[in-house]
Amino acid sequence: MTITQAIVVLQLVGLACYIPSTESFSPIISNRHHSRIITDKAIFSAPPYTFLSSRSRSLTPRFSSETENEEKEESESESKESTKSLTPEEEEKVGNLVADDEWAGLSMELAELVRVAVIEDIKKNTRDFLDKDDYKVGDISKEIDSRVKDEVANLRGKDEYELGDLTLALDELSKDLTCELTGKEEYEFGDLSIEIDKRIKEKVADFCDKEEYEFGDLSIEIDRRVKDRVKEFTGKEGEYEFGDISREINNRRKAWVADFLGKEAADNYEFGDITKKAISNFTGKEDYEFGDVTKKLLGNVFGKRKKGGADAGDAKIDK
Repeated sequence: MTITQAIVVLQLVGLACYIPSTESFSPIISNRHHSRIITDKAIFSAPPYTFLSSRSRSLTPRFSSETENEEKEESESESKESTKSLTPEEEEKVGNLVADDEWAGLSMELAELVRVAVIEDIKKNTRDFLDKDDYKVGDISKEIDSRVKDEVANLRGKDEYELGDLTLALDELSKDLTCELTGKEEYEFGDLSIEIDKRIKEKVADFCDKEEYEFGDLSIEIDRRVKDRVKEFTGKEGEYEFGDISREINNRRKAWVADFLGKEAADNYEFGDITKKAISNFTGKEDYEFGDVTKKLLGNVFGKRKKGGADAGDAKIDK
């Protein structure tokens, strides 16, 4: 044997080693064939089944294109049978469920989007306020505290804040405002109370038409103005007496009743006479009957009803 022949023999032996044996496939093929026979028999005894997803179909090993075509045909026939078994009402329900699921998913996505946007906006504002990229618990409180202390230090004309500077700063501001009100250069204890008392007395003196305020002027002026208004209302020239207003109101009520009902009816007034008179003036009838007000209202809205017949014809001839 030559070297060339030996090389050819070795190549053939190597190829034979890579060819898989049919014994390993024979149990799978027999089991698959047996399962096909069982399923064919069970078609008439059990309802058709469908695979939940395409992944379950991929579990079966594929040996040739014929098996793939058969599986495709089976899946198509199964899907057609499953759709044929649904009624229009069931299809509508399934469509509604799918639509609800889509809307629920969309709402969840939008809610998550809004939440993320709000969080990002808060983070951005926090970074701008703190001038830091990373936020830690307490940073906002510390930043506010430092800014307040800086402002108080500026009011006091100091570089750093010290305990008690805020109280002293507020005291200085109040004293400066009091000096502006009083027109004084330096504040003295009691200046604010004295200035407020002086301004109130000036206003009261103007109200009382006096140059200077004296104790009791406000009460005297109010009492005088009230009595003047009572005199104008009652027409009484003498001094005011207790009960003048009540008596004047009663007299005016009596005069109005006499003018509305007449003097005789006012002298013999009974409860309900004013209501009866008002209804009589509205309906134009002396004696009230049930429904008169309604008839009057309807007549005012729709007008008087036209009478037909001979009377209407005579009226037209006369015209």
